[in-house]
Amino acid sequence: MPDLAMPWRRAACGALQTALILLVVTGRPVRAQRLQVLEPTDSTRRHLIARRATGRIVLDGRLDEPDWRAAHVAGEFVQVRPDYLPTTRFASQVRVLFDADNLYIGAYHRDSAGLSTLRLPDLRRDFEPPETDVFAVTLGPLGDKRTALQFQTTPLGSQADVQAFDGGESFSFNWDALWRVRTTRADSGWIAEISIPWQSLRYANGAHSWDINFLRNTRRAAQWSAWVPYPRQLTSWRLNYSGALDSIQPPPPRTNIRIRPYVLGQSSRDRTPNAFNGSTGDVGGEVIWAPTSNSLLEATINTDFAQADVDRQVVNLTRFNAFFPERRQFFLENADLLNAGGLSPNTFSGNGVPSVAFAVQPFFTRRIGLGDDGTLLPIDAGIRYAYRAARSTVGALAMRQAAVNGGSATTFGVARGSQLFGQSTRLGATVSVRDGGTGGSNVVSAVDVFKRIGQLAQASAMVSTSTINGTTGLAATYAVSRVSPALAIALTGALVNRNYNPQTGFVSRGNVLLTAPGIVRTVQPAWLPHGVVWMRPGVATVFFHDPQTRALQEGQITLSSEVLFRNGATFSPTLEHSLQRPTLSVPLLPNVPIAPGTHDYSRGGIIVKSDQSAKIAATATLTTGGFFDGSLDRAEVATRWSPTPYVALRGTYEVNRLRSIGTRDSSFVTHLAGPELRVFLNPRVQWSAFYQYNTAVQRGSLNARFSWEFAPLSYVFLVYNDRQAIQDGTTPSARSLILKVSWLRQM
Repeated sequence: MPDLAMPWRRAACGALQTALILLVVTGRPVRAQRLQVLEPTDSTRRHLIARRATGRIVLDGRLDEPDWRAAHVAGEFVQVRPDYLPTTRFASQVRVLFDADNLYIGAYHRDSAGLSTLRLPDLRRDFEPPETDVFAVTLGPLGDKRTALQFQTTPLGSQADVQAFDGGESFSFNWDALWRVRTTRADSGWIAEISIPWQSLRYANGAHSWDINFLRNTRRAAQWSAWVPYPRQLTSWRLNYSGALDSIQPPPPRTNIRIRPYVLGQSSRDRTPNAFNGSTGDVGGEVIWAPTSNSLLEATINTDFAQADVDRQVVNLTRFNAFFPERRQFFLENADLLNAGGLSPNTFSGNGVPSVAFAVQPFFTRRIGLGDDGTLLPIDAGIRYAYRAARSTVGALAMRQAAVNGGSATTFGVARGSQLFGQSTRLGATVSVRDGGTGGSNVVSAVDVFKRIGQLAQASAMVSTSTINGTTGLAATYAVSRVSPALAIALTGALVNRNYNPQTGFVSRGNVLLTAPGIVRTVQPAWLPHGVVWMRPGVATVFFHDPQTRALQEGQITLSSEVLFRNGATFSPTLEHSLQRPTLSVPLLPNVPIAPGTHDYSRGGIIVKSDQSAKIAATATLTTGGFFDGSLDRAEVATRWSPTPYVALRGTYEVNRLRSIGTRDSSFVTHLAGPELRVFLNPRVQWSAFYQYNTAVQRGSLNARFSWEFAPLSYVFLVYNDRQAIQDGTTPSARSLILKVSWLRQM
């Protein structure tokens, strides 16, 4: 048994002692958060009566029809962030109507400061809610307290929609529902009028009371208010902190069919060997059938992703595989039903909880239709099934990936079911299969459990196996956290043995034993200046050991303290100590191998974030110090200039200056730049151009796109892609021009 009394223990103990001293010293009384937000009971819960409209509702953002004037009003909003207060300076009034076809929400938001104070960085769909003035409605139509749908809009009518489950344990901002909104603005405030077709909702048959809540972000004051308050460390998707929408009478669930066909024309010039050159056309699309209010069946043929956002390139200076999120809309829809548990890079992110940038996912849709380098692979056809009930869910997906370069076609299949036990325990099971192609046959199974312990704590765990050619590998993960207004504690762990290779999923690195405890405290001592909301000192640690020998592979201890200002700006100094124990040469970058051995180093830095709602906004991360056997100076800057909401110029720039690195004592500089321009005619018509310049892979790429949403979720896209080698790179050049028209039709 190896000696585990290593220097990392002394470093970890010293860091933890420093963090504990910091947490204790700053642990002064909390000012406003001494007021406690209580979970509503049957006697204290707020109620709003939905009224049936007797006349036609014209969606124009004016609320001047007689039905709106006669509707019941939800008012008396309270402040929920940054601190809970039982009142708010920014009053809102919300009304709800319905008819045979739609659910309507009308909201009037008073603000005497006038139009010039509204914060509207741009008109993107799926905007960033903390950056802009927002009105949102959260619905729980299934009555299970677990499934939340949230619809968000801005004073200029941009749309965002979210599916969230178990209070935010999983969620998707990339879910797009069929709904409409129109807004108007005046010096006294702004109005949002929302129309949601019943076919866009899944609801319990015969239920006449739904969970509901309303939220508003008055961005110039960086203040969130809500009709029903919830603790600031929780999300607005916690349906146990919601009111009741009474007398709602949706039509009986009925079978509905939607078709979403597309036509596409493309011209390409690609110097990659065996690549297509010339012009071509194609047709395809999806048929979406909801046989019941709880189930959905989708079939797709010639599945196409020409309009999907391009991946943001990275300069990977870690020993992990780079994780790129799914961006293709087809796979984002109902993605939660196929989430087999495990860890993702944003585990515990938000609300001050330490995050873990490590992924173990038994099933990951980017394995379908994408090569290892991100190149698109053709998909012949597929089918997907989704079922949601109050206590159970079922999801299934089967896709056939076409043969390329003389290989064979690849078939992917996955099925998952979950069941709620009691009020707070969910158990799930997943099986996925990949057959054909160059990887042979692979079967992956997983069992996962999620448990909420009261309202502040939660725990999850997952066990998975992967079998390839008779060889089986094992992976297991767990995550435990407790979050209160003043203290966030988290513990994450994982075991991945050397034979675990899920070709239907993703693993950051195999053959590791991960342990990652962390703690963050939110303090608001009385001596803080008025312009400062809180400070968040904390320590985050992560250690990787060899599963067999328990020898340390890698570790990191990070001390940080975030300072939040009332305009939303933050300032965060950080101190990091890393321990590296590679037993084999590490190919950090091409032609830059790191020798095996002991490489410990320390780094310091700051993260500065300005008011992100201002016309000019910036975020900068600056770090310096040791790096393996050399040193690294690193700077990352992200900026945005929005002279009006109709024009937004964004840019990112990252520079890494490495000195005396690796066995060749290399010194070099990498640059990664990403300027982006977006021009809007309105929230439904926009043009964008995004260029990426990456010296680490000696590649430059341009993605320019025009999009017009001529009807809800029906689009015209014109996309131009250009890839070129830069400096002395060998990347084959490629250009393409794509015209795509897709439309959604309700049968």
